[in-house]
Amino acid sequence: MPLQAQGIVLRNNKIQSLYFLLEIDCPPIATLIQPGQFVMLKIHGSQTPLLRRPFSLFKKDRGRYRQKESRRRFSILYKIVGRGTQKMIELRKGAEVNLIGPLGNGFTSPPPLSLRNPILIGGGVGIVSLFPLAEALEAGKKLSVFIGGKTKTDILCVKDFKKLDASIFVATEDGTLGHQGTVIDLFLSKREKLWREGPSPIYSSGPLGMLKGLAKALGSNKFLCEASFEARMACGFGACWGCVIKTKDPKTPYQRVCKDGPVFNLGEIIWEDW
Repeated sequence: MPLQAQGIVLRNNKIQSLYFLLEIDCPPIATLIQPGQFVMLKIHGSQTPLLRRPFSLFKKDRGRYRQKESRRRFSILYKIVGRGTQKMIELRKGAEVNLIGPLGNGFTSPPPLSLRNPILIGGGVGIVSLFPLAEALEAGKKLSVFIGGKTKTDILCVKDFKKLDASIFVATEDGTLGHQGTVIDLFLSKREKLWREGPSPIYSSGPLGMLKGLAKALGSNKFLCEASFEARMACGFGACWGCVIKTKDPKTPYQRVCKDGPVFNLGEIIWEDW
């Protein structure tokens, strides 16, 4: 059940280029939020922007504060893209933010006895929502993580995934870091080796074009492939129907990214209108 709560900013640091890490103390939401879910955020006392902004969970407190009230804190990683996020960089330690969350449906784990090692594919800031999933996946699994961006300044979370002992593959469209091309191109170049013993479960998040390319590449393969979709949201809990996508569900073909997602089975999406 989503909650509305005040959060206190603990830090708001620039990590590279246009990307910032915002850490928030908010026990009611921090104790509930799961990988793939998100919060709607508004700066306390500010009327600009008028509407809240959605942000995926990046990290939950798992270390430094374990001996205090557990799971008090979580962080989001955001990029400056407009007035709302431009305003957020002014937040300082001790500032208040108003939050609604946790919202949406998160990722599901592979079957407990699955022998396949999961593959994570993220584009741009989309990789952020895959990191808490990587932490939560079954212990002992060797993750393969594909990270893509337009240029090297858009490559995020490499050090974080390295701490999980994941195999990391990087692609940039301009060739400034790693493979030159899209992250889907890079995945396809490695697919045969990774799938030597059969297809692995795939989790993905990123721009719509990237997800559409992944769906086309996978074709009719019948195995777990979940993707977190990005969308403009006005409310975050399904009331406005402003973030609808078309699916193959015969009863409810039009589903809301905020309420029914943001995580969907990639094979259930109808792409003909995109």
